Amino acid sequence: MKFDPTINTGTIIQTLVVVASMAVAYGSYREDQTKQDGRIAQVEVLAEKDRESTREALREIKGRVDDLQKSNQDIKESLAILRGRAAEPGSRK
Repeated sequence: MKFDPTINTGTIIQTLVVVASMAVAYGSYREDQTKQDGRIAQVEVLAEKDRESTREALREIKGRVDDLQKSNQDIKESLAILRGRAAEPGSRK
């Protein structure tokens, strides 16, 4: 086997094609990465909106539960008063 040290046109074209294809592949990769970053940012914004709406719904539910607990306590107190009156001598049963 004999090595030919000359550079011919085919070698130059082949080198240019390899470099150009690497540049195109890198450009495509960066473009895809930029699109992906944009999508991630949109998802993060939507997730934050969903979290905030969930927090608001939980606050509303907690408020309703507190109201129900107060109503339940009022009913218990009223029932205790009525039982106390019913237990008094001379009361109507």
